[in-house]
Amino acid sequence: MRLLPICCLFTLVAIAAAGEVAMDQITLKDKGPANRWIVAETIDEVRWRISPDPGQENKTPRRDIKAVLYAFERVSGAYSQGMEARERGKFAESAELFGQLAAGEREAEQVVGAIEAGASWELDGKHALAAAEFAKVVDKFPAHPRTLDARYRLGMSLAMAKDAKAEEVAKKLEEDSKSKLGQQASVRAAAIRAVLALNKNDAAELRRMVSKASFSAENERDAWLHFNLFIADAQRAAGQGKEASAIYERMLPALVSDPAASARVRLGIGLGKVDTDRQGAIVALLSLDALPNGSPEQKCEARYHAGRLMWAEVQAMPKDAAADERKAAFAAESLAAARLLLQAAAESTSEHPAKALAAEVLKTLPLEPAEQAKLDAENKAKAEAAAKDAEKAKGAAPAPKAPAPKAP
Repeated sequence: MRLLPICCLFTLVAIAAAGEVAMDQITLKDKGPANRWIVAETIDEVRWRISPDPGQENKTPRRDIKAVLYAFERVSGAYSQGMEARERGKFAESAELFGQLAAGEREAEQVVGAIEAGASWELDGKHALAAAEFAKVVDKFPAHPRTLDARYRLGMSLAMAKDAKAEEVAKKLEEDSKSKLGQQASVRAAAIRAVLALNKNDAAELRRMVSKASFSAENERDAWLHFNLFIADAQRAAGQGKEASAIYERMLPALVSDPAASARVRLGIGLGKVDTDRQGAIVALLSLDALPNGSPEQKCEARYHAGRLMWAEVQAMPKDAAADERKAAFAAESLAAARLLLQAAAESTSEHPAKALAAEVLKTLPLEPAEQAKLDAENKAKAEAAAKDAEKAKGAAPAPKAPAPKAP
């Protein structure tokens, strides 16, 4: 009997402890889920066996399959740990874990591991590293059903890294559009060229490519979300916050099961509203602060902006608000919340520029009531001590001498 790859053995041991063998799961459209061991996949069919052991292979047409769930997605391991790290905003750690999965011998491990590693590097802003991961799938598994999206993500990463090879990927997708891939390939080529147009500051070409990159929100969910996130981020960076927030908000309901993307979208909504809707921005940023998701950098930026906006709200209150007990209490609560948010940002473990900015804003805030009372008491004590010293000095001073008689 042929020995299984070491990564497969780890998976099998984990499941065997629970009394069952680790298997992939294929859900058929008419028969429901069935445990199988997937050998290889193409856009037309799935080849599988009834066990991990070598034996007779069977084929199922892709059109009869509703969903596929691999064994490594069903147990604790590099895949689940990579997803958890990504949800916590540990993108580099996540990419390394998915890289461990991609080092396996199974086709599914290599394809999924490389794609997820690339996605994590992209979230970390390491576009060249992301491109290298997506290229592994494109080069080694050209017939795999996930290779189309891997090619799209490769082109997007190259374009975001301003690598001239991005145009080559777009051209290959255009060629693919003449085959059975059709519209799916052409919209991805347009998406890549939208990034290239953005790099050239060609607004007319950007609008044209965005209109052509018409992904199906229902049938191409991952690519649809990915491209819309990119466009929204680009609009926000260009100062079009209101338009960007509208795109983010349309996307949010579809991200219930994607904490990493949800955190990014919530931050985008808040930052997009900073200049036009201060209250709306605060609500969006506080929602990210309250959730366990988001990277340290995202948390730091959200807390800084929420804190400074709350302080701005306090400063904008009418001067006579202090005479109104309710308004005065609201101002005190808002100031206390702003202070906590800014302190959290200033003490962040990240090195985001918002960390230093938060520390600067903290210096402009009035002292807390207890600190102010302590300072007032200290100043009063110093003033009283100075007065007593002056009084003692006055009493102890020698009497002035009589002037000497003038000479005749």
